[in-house]
Amino acid sequence: MSDKGCVSLGYNEKEANLAIRISAHKKFSNFSLEDWIAGHVALKKGSVVLDIGCGNGNLFPAYSEKVGDSGLLVGIDKSLELLREAKNQRCKAPKLLLEYDMNSRLPFVDSSFDYVFSSFAIYYANDVLAIVEEIARVMAAGGEAILIGPTNNNAKELYDFNERVFGFSRDEKINRRTNRIEDEFYPAFQKKFAEVSIEKIPSKLVFPDKGEFLKYYLATLLFEESVKKYGAVFDVNRISDVKLNAFEVSKEMIVLRGKKGA
Repeated sequence: MSDKGCVSLGYNEKEANLAIRISAHKKFSNFSLEDWIAGHVALKKGSVVLDIGCGNGNLFPAYSEKVGDSGLLVGIDKSLELLREAKNQRCKAPKLLLEYDMNSRLPFVDSSFDYVFSSFAIYYANDVLAIVEEIARVMAAGGEAILIGPTNNNAKELYDFNERVFGFSRDEKINRRTNRIEDEFYPAFQKKFAEVSIEKIPSKLVFPDKGEFLKYYLATLLFEESVKKYGAVFDVNRISDVKLNAFEVSKEMIVLRGKKGA
């Protein structure tokens, strides 16, 4: 499952960096994805849920609250380190966790799931049409797929700051990632699902000081890729000397939903 001639958009998430970012979102965000799921997704008792790129399972409690102990949560991720963290998430619902790359055919029989989620993960897939086809295959009739990811405005302040640090502007790879759900997944959903909707949700992180801002920045893929691109030994201490006028970061996100016909 790969786009011919395409540079891979995937990467290996580091558990420590993910934990830093999740913690920051809990402490400094004006938006809770868990609350959004509770209020906008009609998960039912006994529902079977698949989370593609589940990471450390931080959304499992939100799913579990609705599906209860008669439901089932299935999470796949290629990071065994993150899956070990996901195993420790306290949930009412039983969990099944699989170390698996979403670029391979999903290891489930047809019509297995009532809901398929992917939060800030699916846009790293190699082949959009292939993964959408797989999502539709494993969804039960009447089931719903919900993909959540960034918009072009997401983290624009971090990109501006990163350019002052390294001198790199946003490249084609970054632009494709941040626009991918709207530009590539949305048209694929329209061809595959009976009902499709897309929505942008404004959100932001407001850090109390520069130290917390930098802690978050250093835990991002943006910083990691920039260090590699820099091509020389990078002195992290120089970052603290870069001027920063505000401690806010836009986290505008996009939610793509598709329902499978009965």
